[in-house]
Amino acid sequence: MKPKEQSGFTLIELLVVISIIGLLASVVLVAVNAARAKGRDARRVADIRQLATALSLYYAANNDYPINDPTSQDVGGWNVSYKPNFVSSLVPTFIGNSPKDPINQLEAGFSFFGAKAGSYFYAYYHYPASLAATYGCSFNNDFAVIAVRQLEGGRQADTPKAACGTPPPGGCPGGGVANVCRDWSTEFDYSILVGG
Repeated sequence: MKPKEQSGFTLIELLVVISIIGLLASVVLVAVNAARAKGRDARRVADIRQLATALSLYYAANNDYPINDPTSQDVGGWNVSYKPNFVSSLVPTFIGNSPKDPINQLEAGFSFFGAKAGSYFYAYYHYPASLAATYGCSFNNDFAVIAVRQLEGGRQADTPKAACGTPPPGGCPGGGVANVCRDWSTEFDYSILVGG
């Protein structure tokens, strides 16, 4: 009687299959992470547009924009979403709740004009009319800027940028030049100026 042959995979065949499965898993993981980042960016844009609308409604009701709240101030005096009470004066009358960036963190060693990597937050600043001309704005009213520090997909071509005045060639060094221009897109990936 002939012995029964054993069927099965060789070690090399198993290693090849495991390698292929690992490669496919890593490709899927990269695609999923990219989709998640795009989803977070879409939420950031939607949140800032909603905040801009709420600020316009607040202005219509109060003839001014919310003052900068010292309890949510941080970098550069901006009100930031990783601190408590971010634009809380809009809640609940003009917006349901105070939105926060999906990651909502400040990277150590942060600089407005340095690398943006790792710093994800929303920012708000109320500018009095007296500063409009200093930034090269063509109006003389109170105004406000609402912004997203960083988009994970980088700044898109159609992403609005808040600016006053006409930027000189090469943009506005250091975020702005007194009596020439102020370009908040040097500080933020997405920004909206309301008022003016």
